[in-house]
Amino acid sequence: MTIVLVVVAAILGFFAYQSSQKGNALGADLAAKTEAVTALEAEKTKLADELAALKAEGEAAAKAAADAAAAVEAEGKAILEKLSALETEKADLAAKVAALEADAATAAEAAKAELAALTEKVAALEAEKTALQAQVDAASAPATNP
Repeated sequence: MTIVLVVVAAILGFFAYQSSQKGNALGADLAAKTEAVTALEAEKTKLADELAALKAEGEAAAKAAADAAAAVEAEGKAILEKLSALETEKADLAAKVAALEADAATAAEAAKAELAALTEKVAALEAEKTALQAQVDAASAPATNP
C-alpha cells in the first residue's frame, strides 16, 4: 500500500506540476494581454487627444474662414457703395456737361447773331462814312476852285 500511496503521490505531484506550469503560462499570457490592453488604452488616449486637437484646429480654421469671408463681403459691399456713388457723381457731371454745352451753343448762336448785327452796323457806318466823305469832298471842292 505504500507503493500505491507513493505512486498516487507521484501522480498527484505530476498533475500539480503540470497545473502549476499551465497556471504560470496563463499568468504570463494574462500579463502580456494586460500589457497589450494597457498599450492600446494609451494609444486610444493619445489618438483621442490628437482628434481633439484636430477638431480644435478645424474649428479655428472654419472660424478664420468665416471671418475672412465676412471681411471680403464687407469690403465688396463698401466697394459697391463707392461704385454707386461714383456712378451717381458721373451722371451728375454728365448732366452738368450737357447743360454747359447747351449754354455754350446758345451763347455761340447769340454771339453769331450779335456779330452779324455788328457787321451790318459796321457796313452801314462805312457807307455813312463814305457818304460823309463825299459831302466833305464836295464841300471842299468849290472852295478850292473859285
